[in-house]
Amino acid sequence: MATVIYEIPNSVKEMFEQGENSYRIIDYSIQEMDNIQSMQHFLDCIGATTDNIETDDGTQAVIIHPDFDHKLVIDSGGLGDFYSHGYDATLYSETVSSACV
Repeated sequence: MATVIYEIPNSVKEMFEQGENSYRIIDYSIQEMDNIQSMQHFLDCIGATTDNIETDDGTQAVIIHPDFDHKLVIDSGGLGDFYSHGYDATLYSETVSSACV
């Protein structure tokens, strides 16, 4: 039997309720994925729609939800092979470099 672990929120709203957090998907029962494909899989699994995705740069996405005033940044990365993936959700912060001021 293939290893299947989905430690992810059930929805975009649940992810916002949890705030900053780390998640993982380990699934040897599906086709292998790179980090870009795994980000899309994660977004699909939590039910993210184009209304929730402010930007998607492949391995990083900025997510919004109408019930919350803040944004979350999701970064995807590998956990050792093409079947194991990690995702870090952090609060979105716009910073201005002092060199630009």
